[in-house]
Amino acid sequence: MNRRPTQSRSGYDSFSPRHTANFTAASPDMHFFEARRRRSLSNRALLGVCAALIMLLLINFTVNQFVHIERVSVPVKGLDEVFDGYTILQISDLKGALFSGDQSLIRFALQNEDFDAVVLTGDMVSAMGNAQPLYALIDVLHALKPDSPIYFIAGDDDPTPTSMDYATGGSPFAPWVLGAQQRGAELLSSPQAVTRGEQSLWFTTIAQLNLDMDTMQRQFEQQYLRALDGGDDNELELSKHNLQSLENTRAARKAIREEDVLITLSHVPPAEDELTSASPSSLVGQIDLLLGGHYLGGLLRLPLLGPVFIPSQSLPHYGLFPGSDLCSGLRRVGSTWVYISPGLGSQDSRYPFFFFRLANPPTVTLLSLTPSSM
Repeated sequence: MNRRPTQSRSGYDSFSPRHTANFTAASPDMHFFEARRRRSLSNRALLGVCAALIMLLLINFTVNQFVHIERVSVPVKGLDEVFDGYTILQISDLKGALFSGDQSLIRFALQNEDFDAVVLTGDMVSAMGNAQPLYALIDVLHALKPDSPIYFIAGDDDPTPTSMDYATGGSPFAPWVLGAQQRGAELLSSPQAVTRGEQSLWFTTIAQLNLDMDTMQRQFEQQYLRALDGGDDNELELSKHNLQSLENTRAARKAIREEDVLITLSHVPPAEDELTSASPSSLVGQIDLLLGGHYLGGLLRLPLLGPVFIPSQSLPHYGLFPGSDLCSGLRRVGSTWVYISPGLGSQDSRYPFFFFRLANPPTVTLLSLTPSSM
């Protein structure tokens, strides 16, 4: 008996008019039967790398909103026990940045920390001239430690701290310097001493230790006489300030003893030969600790490789992958310890194409002095 099958056993028979009546396509073509293509392994890897990079950048951005504290112990030969543990808070290269409206994130980072003195090693205002973040920082520091002195110097991007153009109102100081001084910070225009027992710790600049005192005396006296003859009150005020600073520096250099400790501020770290080949008339050879900034830690850093680039024609390969020790951290140069702060800010004309810190969080440093026999 011949039986007529009730339905086809062939897959292609499923496309009979009866089965395709509800299809929206006019007719199936050969692409209908092709297996769906999977994304290639290289495409999937690229997507994974992009996702990981975006995640890392988001983490980096979050980390950069907070202030990191680096703690450094500095052994000082001949340091008296009364200065054992003396702690200096170094802050550099603020670049006019705000860590919340009133620098409260800096306050948060330092609220449980102890320090004896504060040094601000330049580029705190920077070329934009916005001093309000600096003023807020000084207010925070005084609120945390009212008795700790705050010394500051200008950086190469800061407006000139003194000029006869600023002397309106009888002061040779730039407005940003006046504002900082009114809040209790002190421009380090001559060496300042902290004395405990039989030993003094001196805060100086490298220029004050290198000055040819007699030559500078003649130049400032001539400037003063020109101001008197010309009747220029601004130049007169500036020359008076320069002569007073020189007199204070001369007196301090006579008072500095070999057993005293020299802490020297220099926004741009000096070349090594400047520290190791100082002239006999200079006190540079007696520097125990030099504190600098300027490089922002290289701004962009890579794990294991360190900073990517420091703009400098004096470095090998024009500063490409210069190594970490040249732009941040503690190292020994002759008999002097040199510490370079990674700093806080990120806007810098030396890095025109970079605008953020990578693997290099904003950092302030607590340097604790400890006695050493070497």
